[in-house]
Amino acid sequence: MDPELPQYARSSTRPLVPRPSAGSSSSSGSHRSAASWAPSEHSYHLTDSKGRQWLTLKVISSAPSSAYLPAFYEGDAIGGSVTLHREKEDSIKSISVQVIGQMTSSAMEVVDFMQVSETLWSFSSQSSNNSGTVAGHFDWPFALTLPTQCHCRSPNGDTQTYPLPGSFSERLARVHIQYQLIATVHRTRFRVDSTLGTVIGYCPIIRPDPPSRARQLAYIGNTELPGPDTDPDGWKCLEPLRVRGSVFSTRTVDARCTLALAKPLCYTRGSVIPCLMTVETTDPQALDLLSAPRSLLVRLLRQIATGEGTLRTPGGKKLPSLDFEREVQELATAVWQPDRSRQQYRRVLHGEIYLSAGLKPTCRLGTFELTVSPPALVRARVAEVQCRFTGAKYVVAVYPPRAAAFQPEGGGSSILQQEPVVIATAYAPGPRPRVNSPPGYDDASSMGQLSEFRTLR
Repeated sequence: MDPELPQYARSSTRPLVPRPSAGSSSSSGSHRSAASWAPSEHSYHLTDSKGRQWLTLKVISSAPSSAYLPAFYEGDAIGGSVTLHREKEDSIKSISVQVIGQMTSSAMEVVDFMQVSETLWSFSSQSSNNSGTVAGHFDWPFALTLPTQCHCRSPNGDTQTYPLPGSFSERLARVHIQYQLIATVHRTRFRVDSTLGTVIGYCPIIRPDPPSRARQLAYIGNTELPGPDTDPDGWKCLEPLRVRGSVFSTRTVDARCTLALAKPLCYTRGSVIPCLMTVETTDPQALDLLSAPRSLLVRLLRQIATGEGTLRTPGGKKLPSLDFEREVQELATAVWQPDRSRQQYRRVLHGEIYLSAGLKPTCRLGTFELTVSPPALVRARVAEVQCRFTGAKYVVAVYPPRAAAFQPEGGGSSILQQEPVVIATAYAPGPRPRVNSPPGYDDASSMGQLSEFRTLR
């Protein structure tokens, strides 16, 4: 243990989820322990012709309130109860609860890629009544656990392991992933089963490794982050870019721009991506133009892509394939601070890219046949899916400078360089990243989609 760094508590396998307590501000509440607030209870009902509730599904989740959809994080038990109230005898064979993971698209049918179920009550095994009828008030608790990994078999026969994908829905994507919790009353022959359920949100836990020791000390001391020269382990310096253009349309200048991103290249939503840009040129006027904070253009992009492939249901039915589709969204732009050192031929600007708390985490899936390993004592159905779904991928992109009186060679709209990054759902161990720039981005495509999830401690 480094004596100069404070010792932080180890993160458990089931991280705490911060929620604001009553009467506290959102900023102070976001740092409270999860033990200071109670989980939310969600209730769903079926009623008879007279409006009386006869079947109730209750769910306990990590959502901020019951107004949200039930939300669960990786490792959470999906728990609750099913209540049956029948004043008259009803022919019921069994009662079960299940969680179904579904992949849907506008171009195909729904594919169930994961199903975990549990029988709560069975007439044949728990009743001595030979008539097959049930009357009275009954309550059955349940607790289901989702598998944390998918075992994917590629077309060439290789088996790979991927984390269970989180709930995913985007306006620009043709593929959507959702999970449903369903309680079913199975009836006798020639009678229709009754189902009651809700869509639930599932969020995998993606946690960055701790930052460098030097950056942790800067966070604790509220000082400027040390650059690559003094903290080489804390930064990834990209290849220098040669930037050529004309100044005032009178002379051609050459400059070199080098972007550095804080390591590890995994950043928690609701925080920032620390970055650093070095601008070098022997032309003093061009150096002042190119190193102005508003001249440097670095953005966070999200690529949402699907691919073509073959899909098969558990019964072997072949479904239509998908055409490859890729959409790119510009999400956030780096905010830069001017260089106070002002060296003769070199400027170094510190910046950051603010990450909205509503960003969806990175989601990666490849070409695969998907099989799900069920937990012990719980039945699971296996589906096979052959497709390519790359999901949401994030990159930091560098564009030509947009300085006044500077015209870049070849135009200013093309991407000069990009570096993949991962958007996480939990904070790294140690001090929190410091946010200096005001939030300037609202992820409109994600609003109302899994907003019940908060950043984990």
